[in-house]
Amino acid sequence: MKNIGILTCLRAGQVCAGVSCLRAFAERRYFFEKYGADVRLLAFMKCNGCPKDGAAEPRQDPGILEKVERLSQEGIEAVHVGVCRFQKTENGERKECERLMEICQMIEEKGIPVIRGTHRE
Repeated sequence: MKNIGILTCLRAGQVCAGVSCLRAFAERRYFFEKYGADVRLLAFMKCNGCPKDGAAEPRQDPGILEKVERLSQEGIEAVHVGVCRFQKTENGERKECERLMEICQMIEEKGIPVIRGTHRE
């Protein structure tokens, strides 16, 4: 049995209930199409916030370090990152959040693949 997780943005939680990510997984659609019925969603992780909110840098944040370690300890075999990974720049373009991408790198350093996507963007 394969165990996977989802990583999302803390700020997105102000307007997002995770329904689209969870529905995509439950229906095995979009980025979850490759998984069979034997795959379990065991983690739904959020970052710990933005610098302007006073959050520490991911590699210095004890909470993020604990979350990433827990993914490894619990046998999570892949982590999907939600569409909330995108931020709008001052000129209106979208770019991936540097903090979420740093957390993704930390997860990958534990040997856990990161897939950028959950549901249709």
